[in-house]
Amino acid sequence: MGVCGIVAAGSYFVGRRASTTQNSDVTGTLEEATVDVLRPDRESEGQAVEVAGSDATIAPTMPAPTASATADDPETVQAGETPSTEQATPAPAPTANGDRADFAEEDLQLLWEAWNIVRSEFDGDIPGDEELTYAAIEGILESLSDDYTRFSPPDIAARMREDLQGSFEGIGAFVRENEEGLTEIVRPMDGQPADLAGLEAGDVVIAVNGESVIGQSLDEVIALIRGPEGSEVMITIRREGLEEPFDVTIRRERIEIPIIESELLEENVAYIRLTGFNRNADTQLRDTLAELLTQNPTGLILDLRDNPGGFLDQSIAVADVFLPDGVVLYERSSTLDLNQIHRSDDGDLGEQIPLVVLVNAGSASASEIVAGAIQDRERGTLIGETTFGKGSVQQTHTLSDGSELRVTIARWYTPDDESIDGNGIEPDIEVPTPEDLGGEEDPQLQRAIEYLLSGE
Repeated sequence: MGVCGIVAAGSYFVGRRASTTQNSDVTGTLEEATVDVLRPDRESEGQAVEVAGSDATIAPTMPAPTASATADDPETVQAGETPSTEQATPAPAPTANGDRADFAEEDLQLLWEAWNIVRSEFDGDIPGDEELTYAAIEGILESLSDDYTRFSPPDIAARMREDLQGSFEGIGAFVRENEEGLTEIVRPMDGQPADLAGLEAGDVVIAVNGESVIGQSLDEVIALIRGPEGSEVMITIRREGLEEPFDVTIRRERIEIPIIESELLEENVAYIRLTGFNRNADTQLRDTLAELLTQNPTGLILDLRDNPGGFLDQSIAVADVFLPDGVVLYERSSTLDLNQIHRSDDGDLGEQIPLVVLVNAGSASASEIVAGAIQDRERGTLIGETTFGKGSVQQTHTLSDGSELRVTIARWYTPDDESIDGNGIEPDIEVPTPEDLGGEEDPQLQRAIEYLLSGE
């Protein structure tokens, strides 16, 4: 199946990760900087589709989304299944006339000729074989001019897979790279080890287990903070207002990544915010909605703002909660001779309640699949700003060393057969996005409440 996701700078979770996809911590983030609709290795039947998002987490490693299959993969696997690690047979390389042909030894002669000159004459250090291999792959992909066809080394790929499973082993904090290039705590997750150890929003990580992490990337710091459940990690924190840094020792635990927030608002309006489409999205949404419906709400606000995406099958399942029988999306690929229709069925618990969906420029991939289906099917009203605009599908291949290769293989279209790629989805009612989502002065949320109460 596939994954839809966004690549964007975001927060991370710190932990052993399973991107995405909006929050991060020293264990992983929901804000995966990845905008991809990914499919798993096509030779592996039944792989899950994900729509990765734009945020990163320090939890198991995504937005971006994922990341095994895409939303349009006909060989979609049920959520919770593990992608195959089999290597797919390499696709033939395109020739000058656009046909595809196998690489011949002479095709690579110029490459080796140039590299041998560099290796024998370059006045400086030569990278190791692994680094050179990865650089060569990335260079080839760059020539495709496609932001969503990309390569992830084993450590990053492992974190992405972990995050998409919905849990990770770490300390439970959302993190980001701040303007100084340092790892900063966005906020600790309530009741999790980082919170119980006293970490606060704005804390900056300057060392892990006594070793400075200044100058290291967010991914590198996250990898150091994550670790097996039950083990301990010592983090050195710089906190504004304190003259000296201090050490905090935290015992790692398995953390369930929170992707649902809900409450009953004024005038008995139900509110659900979905922050990602990991493997638990459909189940968590259904459980939350069922509980809210026992209070007979007058309507429902589904908040998809800043949701970077995730698994394709999850986006279809979430859309199905609110839609009767009909089309959710079309998936097509001329290269793979693919033309698939993904549908919703009758009989779900959210099909009758008055519905408003909140979207903004951070709503991408899987979020756009849900929003586009609800809008085209005239099931609810979209309020906010134009969405990100991610309409392609990627296939995810797990390579022999654990690294991953995502390749754009298809495009997806809304029920009205429209492509949103590069354009996004325009809301029915446009309202600017506030800095504080969900706050008392949130104009998009207030407009949604007004619409549900007045019908206009």
